[in-house]
Amino acid sequence: MLAIASAGFFLLMFVAAMEWRLAIRGFSATVVDSDALWLEQRQKAGDLGNKALILVGASRIQLDLDLDVLHEQTNLVPVQLAVDGGAFTPVLDSLANDPRVTGTLLVGYQDDELNKADGPGRAAQLEAAWEQYTMHAKLPDFASTESVLTDALHYRLRSYADGARPLTSLTSRLLDGNATPQYLITLPDRSRLADYQRVAMPDFYYSRVIRNLGEEVPLRDGMSWNDVATLVQGRIELLNPVEKVAYDDHLRHIASMVKMIEQRGGKVIFVVMPRSGMVKEIDDKRFPRADFWNEFAARVGAESLNVEDYPDLSAFQCPDGSHLDYHDRARFTEILARTIVWDRAGGKSARGPLP
Repeated sequence: MLAIASAGFFLLMFVAAMEWRLAIRGFSATVVDSDALWLEQRQKAGDLGNKALILVGASRIQLDLDLDVLHEQTNLVPVQLAVDGGAFTPVLDSLANDPRVTGTLLVGYQDDELNKADGPGRAAQLEAAWEQYTMHAKLPDFASTESVLTDALHYRLRSYADGARPLTSLTSRLLDGNATPQYLITLPDRSRLADYQRVAMPDFYYSRVIRNLGEEVPLRDGMSWNDVATLVQGRIELLNPVEKVAYDDHLRHIASMVKMIEQRGGKVIFVVMPRSGMVKEIDDKRFPRADFWNEFAARVGAESLNVEDYPDLSAFQCPDGSHLDYHDRARFTEILARTIVWDRAGGKSARGPLP
């Protein structure tokens, strides 16, 4: 018995020492953005009724909004359903067809989503998992309860950060002198914090720009960042507006989903989130506002807001061109929430000026 107690004590001391050293090296405990965590939030979207503020979209909605500030400003309960790299239409479609959903939806709009064929992305996969979940819902058993408790413990330990295991953290984060702390942290509410002071700039920025460009850019060893900027800028100048392919069909479908939600007392608000630098230039060249966003806002039948129309919102800069740094998210969220006039009693809203 004494041997077991001694082993447990030394194990506890080892874990404490690891946590302490990881904290010194700048690592933080972080939630794994699992399917189970998303399904938990999806359940809340219906359970909360008209008190829900449901966030739908991709990584910009997940990184740029502070849920505590949203709650303070709107008196609604934020539910984070954004999916990194995902489309908003599968989630919006499911919410429109769920009669329990009567709250306010804040949807991150992206032009390219209306102009591409529907595909089996992660958002669609999560919605399929939701359908299975609702069909086979059951009371918690021992295995599911143990899984929840284990996850709750792991979410609080740095040695399990980003889905790692203690041995991995020991070898790749504590014993590796070149290990760098994670710049992206997922919170239990599924929102994310991005600290761009922890990444190498400007290469991180240009990596994002090239990814957004969607073309292979031949970078050579020894190129200066000015050379990279000139090369990428030249590619951007050659871009032409994309041809509208499925735009009208998708717009009509989205408008029908908006109508379904609003007919039962809900509300849908579309918002164009901040973009900066070459990322914004690429989007503007491919999707001219007059042909895409303006037409969408006029025809979708929902409240629509573009941060470009508000100096206080458009002043925010995205370090990687596509997302806000976490130091700016609370202030941005406060201004955005004040730009939208909320009916705190029932979750209705209408665009209005800053107070």
